[in-house]
Amino acid sequence: MSWQNWISLLGIAPVLIMLGLLLWQKRRMDADQRREAITTELRNLPASSLQKRRDDFVERQVSRLMAAAIIGMSTVGIFFSRRVSAAVFSWDLLDAIGLLTIIGCGLYYGLLMIREMPHGRKLRQAIRAEQAVAQELAASLAGDNRIIHDIQASEFNIDHVVITPVGVFAVETKSRLKPPAGNGSPRVKYDGKQLAFPGWTETKPIEQAARQAKWLADYLQKATGERLPVFAVLALPGWFIDYSVRMTEQMVRVINPKNSGWLLLPGKQPIRLDPPAIQRAAFQIEKLAQVTPE
Repeated sequence: MSWQNWISLLGIAPVLIMLGLLLWQKRRMDADQRREAITTELRNLPASSLQKRRDDFVERQVSRLMAAAIIGMSTVGIFFSRRVSAAVFSWDLLDAIGLLTIIGCGLYYGLLMIREMPHGRKLRQAIRAEQAVAQELAASLAGDNRIIHDIQASEFNIDHVVITPVGVFAVETKSRLKPPAGNGSPRVKYDGKQLAFPGWTETKPIEQAARQAKWLADYLQKATGERLPVFAVLALPGWFIDYSVRMTEQMVRVINPKNSGWLLLPGKQPIRLDPPAIQRAAFQIEKLAQVTPE
């Protein structure tokens, strides 16, 4: 193979380096034996904010691939222009810089892409988790109840808000992978302050759900002039919840959305909202869930 052919191959070297890194990262991720916790057969349900973030993620990856290809091809053009004028093969400092540019470009964009691959996987899991929670909650509702998805606040969003005669529930959804098959059932212990998963504990989801419920209560008070009962809920699709303390109204409720009826629907719980109050709350919250024209 002539030196011209070898130089022409350098143009796709960044892409080949990136593909090699991506295949290596994919094999690492495929070796992860943890299973998705969601068992719900999903229909088309809202997860607009996460879907947009995932679309942005894909767009960034494609842009990086194109940038690497353009830089590689441009460098090859420089190589050929120099060879045509020199008419002989000679290697100097500029050639070395060009070769290092090609290799560095492939490594840089490849590492950026593999670094964000786990993030892309988490976004996909989060989208499916939100859709599963929305579907299971909707199946539990009837009559005067309302469910509104993807409520946009100033710097965050609330995944779901459920309004029933029992009260207003701000639902935050989290997706957590179950242990590998044969390592026991997916159970999480909850003591009102932290979540004890098999092998690790978390408090931030509880804190986040509480903050969002407080924000929603303050918003509704300003919008309606009433202090409506707003409760924080954390939904963990696919997990069994073991409560180690007696629940109080001030605590964040942690639920599996398949078993949400006991929490969200009137039963033994007191009726706190009449139909007009439900309508007033729904009207104000729906303003935050309207689709913004592009």
